[in-house]
Amino acid sequence: MKYNIAFGLMTASLLAANAFAEDAASAESAAESKGPEVAISGEVEFDAYTGDLLNDDEVTHSYASTFDLNFAVKFNDQWSAEVQLEADGETADPAAIYNGAFVQYTKSENFVIKAGDLTFSEGAFQNYYEYDDPADNAVGMAEHDIRGVEVDYNGFVFGLGFGRGDNDNQVCDVEDGEESCVGVAYDAHVAYELGLGEQTIRPYVDYKSYQEPKHNELHAGIDANLKFGGVGLHAVYGLHMDNLGEDDPGATHAFLVEPSLEVGPVNVKGSVFYAYFDEDAPIDHGDEIPEYFFAYAEPSFSLLETLTLGIPVEFHSNSTDVNEDKSTFNLGARAYFTPVEGLDFTGIAKVVIPVGDDADNEKVGLSFGLETVFAF
Repeated sequence: MKYNIAFGLMTASLLAANAFAEDAASAESAAESKGPEVAISGEVEFDAYTGDLLNDDEVTHSYASTFDLNFAVKFNDQWSAEVQLEADGETADPAAIYNGAFVQYTKSENFVIKAGDLTFSEGAFQNYYEYDDPADNAVGMAEHDIRGVEVDYNGFVFGLGFGRGDNDNQVCDVEDGEESCVGVAYDAHVAYELGLGEQTIRPYVDYKSYQEPKHNELHAGIDANLKFGGVGLHAVYGLHMDNLGEDDPGATHAFLVEPSLEVGPVNVKGSVFYAYFDEDAPIDHGDEIPEYFFAYAEPSFSLLETLTLGIPVEFHSNSTDVNEDKSTFNLGARAYFTPVEGLDFTGIAKVVIPVGDDADNEKVGLSFGLETVFAF
């Protein structure tokens, strides 16, 4: 009898285990039949600023708006993809456009391959609020968009592809009265991020060719982030060269030092930037390097967990020509209000005082602003 009971219990256990396995397999199959997982994230910023309230005849205002929307698609643990939409402009209603898509294969944490629309930037400003968007400004290299491939392996980054968007250059032909244009730029990017605890050091090189005689460009340098308790230091050196095929190509050397200190509710951060331009062959960097020198410091104090007040003090050359003296001294106040995680308000008041010899006709100005950012 005991053997029959034991046999019966064993049989029942096996049947139950088999049923459980079938249910698990069925559940896994059902999960797979639902298709890929889709996650939506994004960020919205809408800003409003006054004009110069002391000198303008009328009270003027300006806007800036940004909308980023990302769709991340996970097919399984190895394969995923992402598509991005973006609207960005100094207006209240920028148009939303396709901003890129890529497919990603993840072999492991340290080995990832991407193919599609990719973006590289190096040496972004971290502390100074007006230049902290790498799409516009950077010490090392503002954003370069490509359509190609990227390999990330143990901190090593290699990207190669054709220029995309503003990073592309076109040649155009007219045939039978119709103009047709094709892109010709291609871009290669190499970087290595060495992490030592909280310290990171990142050397990089980026080469872009226009496929024109003597016309190509090189960005190279090193970006270091160091942290020792409440003391931080961000430092960047960026080399920018243009027309590499020339006997004496133009070169710009850019330097940035950004210290920070945090002690309890007190925080102090700063930025000092200087760019040396080749006088014989100066490069026009556009917005990437907006001026040859500025210095900024902002002590701040957290009054509440959600409210911080800062006093920014700034000196700006306001020019890329060292022979022009359009410098100003800026003094203001900034209030940072974060009622919940993911939602930030920043109120701004700024006084601009002309101090340069070439700014004799300028007057002291006063402006205000409010920036609102939320992420999801």
